[in-house]
Amino acid sequence: MNTPHIKLHSAWYCPFAQRSWIALEYLGIPYSYEETDPYNKTEEWMEISRGAGQVPVLTVTDKEGGLTRVPDSLRTLEYLEDINTGEQSLYPADPADRAEARFWLDHQGKHIIPAFYRFLKAKPGSALADLEKTNMMKGIEPLTQAMSPTGPYFFGDTPGIIDIALVPFIYRIELLLPHFKDFHLPTTGKSWSRFAIWWKAIKSHKAVLATMPDPDTYTDRLRDFYIPYSLGGGQEDVTKAA
Repeated sequence: MNTPHIKLHSAWYCPFAQRSWIALEYLGIPYSYEETDPYNKTEEWMEISRGAGQVPVLTVTDKEGGLTRVPDSLRTLEYLEDINTGEQSLYPADPADRAEARFWLDHQGKHIIPAFYRFLKAKPGSALADLEKTNMMKGIEPLTQAMSPTGPYFFGDTPGIIDIALVPFIYRIELLLPHFKDFHLPTTGKSWSRFAIWWKAIKSHKAVLATMPDPDTYTDRLRDFYIPYSLGGGQEDVTKAA
């Protein structure tokens, strides 16, 4: 049987691309992986990425040779959910819960991710660093309060799109902010105790671990990659609300 071939264009360090990678692993959808330097804006890459010049991109070749190209992390997750025929699912079945999932996806892009990057880029001890640290925590806490009370994941006992979309960024918060900014997320209080349960479960999930290449060197390489960000450099678009 001829089935569509899915190729993930990704960069090992990119949390947005890691979302797509985790989803592919979690859903058990066959794919091939192509490490891509999104900063090398070749004519071919710009065509593949449909002018975005960013990872992730899914290229899907059907049995007749037709090509579908899907850029953007959230759009790739939606596409994978649409083609998924396995037992796992990214979205909950209930329409109200699906609407809730979309709300918290938007919340991540507006209130957690950009604040994290602005905090990482800010000068340690500055008023801006304090402001963005507060903004980031104010973004994480209400999302945690909206989690299933039984857990361990956002909607209950299985991961879904909220967990998969968020985990790459929390991983970097937990790895980079203690290293560069001497900051650790709280561990006490009802919200942060619930967060700790979620974090322990999702960071050890096999689909997440499968997206961390060369685990013996991964964390050191990731810290090295983010040195320019810690000094105020790196991409600017990540500091803006999606």
